[in-house]
Amino acid sequence: MSAEDERQQRVIARARDLLPTDERVLAVYLIGSYGTGQADRFSDVDVHLVVTDDSADWFTAHWDDVLRKLTGPTVLADAVPGLIGGLGITADWLHVDLIAHPLASFDRFQYDGVRVLFDRDGTLFPDGDIPPAGGRSGEPYWPTRTVNLFYYFIGNLVTVLGRDERIVANQGVGAVRDQLIDLMLAERGVRRTSGAKRLNALLSPEQRTTLEAIPPVDATPATIIAANRYISHQFLTRATTLAKLTNTPWPTPFVEATLTHLQTHFSTDFR
Repeated sequence: MSAEDERQQRVIARARDLLPTDERVLAVYLIGSYGTGQADRFSDVDVHLVVTDDSADWFTAHWDDVLRKLTGPTVLADAVPGLIGGLGITADWLHVDLIAHPLASFDRFQYDGVRVLFDRDGTLFPDGDIPPAGGRSGEPYWPTRTVNLFYYFIGNLVTVLGRDERIVANQGVGAVRDQLIDLMLAERGVRRTSGAKRLNALLSPEQRTTLEAIPPVDATPATIIAANRYISHQFLTRATTLAKLTNTPWPTPFVEATLTHLQTHFSTDFR
């Protein structure tokens, strides 16, 4: 046990020893820095479970109790929207995530680097640990949800600026940028994700340069519109190319309605 990450290692040991005693837990594994072997004394501990489908509701209601079996008392336990589980912070500021995946929706290749602590019948991780791909590209794929969310978010620019909600509009730049990032990952065929604070390796140098060139934004409508126009142009160019590459029908009615909506209200082209 390293002195530098002694607290983290204690949590990992408890996850390995305690969680498998619950028959509803089918697998326990680590992602993030401890999944890829890049951990240091500042690293979070990201504990993930595969659980039986009929126990998903129980873990939704009691994930924080399970978390505290690993960490002891917490000063914060906050659920992550859309997932079963959340994050915990201890009094000495150790950050531990606990996320449960129902068996029916489990994908062992979802994350870039996995360290397996437990696999009840040996079938969920038949080859054991999964080494990180480190952003190596694969087969491009079509990200339906990303495309739909992008045009939904950017279409709402009319509403928030129409109400002069400049703070919301400023935040919205980050939302559409994040969809552009997801599209770029689809371009490269990168399906697995690293920790939230490790993105560089998953993007190409060209993609990073494009993202770093997004115009700076303050609370003025002119800068907000300029950033959205830049992102919109990048997204449309890349997404139409990807649609052709993956032989996916382009969602013309929704996209055209959104771009026309923006043009009408801002008298400028977002293509």
